[in-house]
Amino acid sequence: MSKQTINVGVSPGDQGDGDSLREAFIKTQANFDELYSFFPVTDTSIEHDDPTIDGSIAKALLDAGASGGGTVLMASGIFRCPSAALVIPENVVLKGVGRKTSIIEVVGGHIGISMPNDFSGLESLGLRMPKAFLAKDGIKVTAKSSAHLRDLHISGGGPFSWAINLDIVNVARLENIVIGVLGGTIKPDTLTGNGIIFQNTDSTNWPFNFGDSKLTSIDIFLSSASTVGIKLHGPDNTDDSINNVLLSKVEILATPPGNGDGCVGVHLRNARRITLLGVDLESMDTAIIEEHVGSGGNFSVQNNYIATFALGVNTSYISSGVVRDRTFIGCDNITPGSAGDADVVVPRALWLADGSSRIKETQGIQFDDGVDGNGIQMDVTSINPVIRTASRDNMAQLTLGSNGTQGVECLPGLTLPQQTQPISNPAEGMLAYFSAGVIASDEGLYQYRNGAWVFIG
Repeated sequence: MSKQTINVGVSPGDQGDGDSLREAFIKTQANFDELYSFFPVTDTSIEHDDPTIDGSIAKALLDAGASGGGTVLMASGIFRCPSAALVIPENVVLKGVGRKTSIIEVVGGHIGISMPNDFSGLESLGLRMPKAFLAKDGIKVTAKSSAHLRDLHISGGGPFSWAINLDIVNVARLENIVIGVLGGTIKPDTLTGNGIIFQNTDSTNWPFNFGDSKLTSIDIFLSSASTVGIKLHGPDNTDDSINNVLLSKVEILATPPGNGDGCVGVHLRNARRITLLGVDLESMDTAIIEEHVGSGGNFSVQNNYIATFALGVNTSYISSGVVRDRTFIGCDNITPGSAGDADVVVPRALWLADGSSRIKETQGIQFDDGVDGNGIQMDVTSINPVIRTASRDNMAQLTLGSNGTQGVECLPGLTLPQQTQPISNPAEGMLAYFSAGVIASDEGLYQYRNGAWVFIG
């Protein structure tokens, strides 16, 4: 809603050219409704999870929900919640003045903030989870659609708790979130639990894929051993998965005192169509786990790793179960141990045309690093090859230029598999190596000329 402007007419008045009294009052009421859709919270001395206390966050959230929605504004300070979770109603946003300034401190054995309703949000605030309770999450999102979390800082937690738990959720937006702090000692801003989990714990009643969400500009600092940065966990033994989630510009770093022991950066379990774009995983035990678990058809397929890096880790990538159709492009230290069906791996050693020249004159593609090892290169320059020297022990080279090698060159040599039966539909000029008695009595190299196989030797 925007401000309603009241037309008071032209002086001296009573000319009938302004708003009627009724219209003016309607606009005035609309302006007050707009003004009071903001519910301010300022007193830090009261228990803010008690909806019966005027001035508490819980009471302001309740009032905002009863009015059909609005924004609850938190002032600067630490707001304590000793007894119950803060519940965000539908179409209500809880907003502070800064994630290091407006802080909710959970001191009881309960979830910090519950978001069971659609079109709800959190913005510009900090949340401290208690360390004493092993499995109490900081933010629990069970809204089926359209929840957003933006400009947050979350700390604390136990070994089985999650800073953010997205359960049976679609269309979630998480942006500019810091979980934990970089440092070697435990302090109020330290993450002692786990980072973010996206899951479906009730696939019996909700037998659907969930996801369709974006997590961007996320920094997670794991300070406890055997914790996880981000986990996408589809249910076992079903066909339902966590799917279509983008992780963009994410950094997960393990720090002392846990030193990354047993820590995992990103864990994909029964998750598909997941894209990691610009993800940096450092100083932990395992960077990425991708797996399919159970007897269901929710295989781990079509997951994409683009410009994803694993630095200072013991194991960069582990896969198990049915894992296929993966794409790895421009990654550092992240490649599959073995290739699955329809996997695509484009390593860093890929050179294209020199942009200073016209593409039609200088163009090439190469898959290797120019040293000993398997390689393939293609050069379609019309002047001189511009790509680097290919590997020389096993390679295939195709050159279509006017200088140097023209045609196909295979080093160290061309191998023709021995044919034990005639080739159907041979082409003119084809070479083949036949066993004795297949084409003629002699075993050897033959060429197809003028409609017949000719023995060469």
